[in-house]
Formats: sequence, structure tokens, C-alpha cells
Amino acid sequence: MKITHFLLLIALGSGLSCKRKLSPAEVKVNLEKAMANYLKKEQEDLSSTLRFEMVDVDYFEDREFYDCEFKVRLLRDGGKDTTGVIKSKITKDFSKVTKRW
Repeated sequence: MKITHFLLLIALGSGLSCKRKLSPAEVKVNLEKAMANYLKKEQEDLSSTLRFEMVDVDYFEDREFYDCEFKVRLLRDGGKDTTGVIKSKITKDFSKVTKRW
């Protein structure tokens, strides 16, 4: 009887501790959202009227973070635009963005 309870506890513990692995598409969406939020905060500091859209992101999954390269389209008043690249590191929980130069 005690062995059954022990095995049940192990099964429950391992089931609860397992995180679902995100698909590459889900990672990409979450990285783009994290960078968009970061850029919005940066834009507030500059108090400008720039808009941007994420064109694409390439990333490498490291042990503790994602090493990213974003292609971003910057839209200015008057219909002018430009496309650039922003390199960054984003934590695995998508909560912290650090720009790389």
C-alpha cells in the first residue's frame, strides 16, 4: 500500500513539474510581442510619433535566453519608412529584453 502511494506521488510530482515546450511558431510570436513591448516603452521615453511593425525574427535558443535578430519596419509621419535590424537577448519567460550592439 505504501509503495502505491509513493509511486502516485512521484507520478503527480513529475506531471506537475513538466513545462509544455513551445513550438517554434509560439516562440517567434512571444519574442515579437516582447520586443514590441520593449520598443513601445522606449518610444514613450522619446515621446515621438514613430510606429513600427515586426517584419521577422531569427533566434537561437540558448540555455537561459533567446539570442535574437529582429527585422523591424519603422514608420514615420508623412508616409516615410525604413527597415532596420535590432539584435537583443530575451529571457526564456519573455519578460526581459536586453539590446546587443
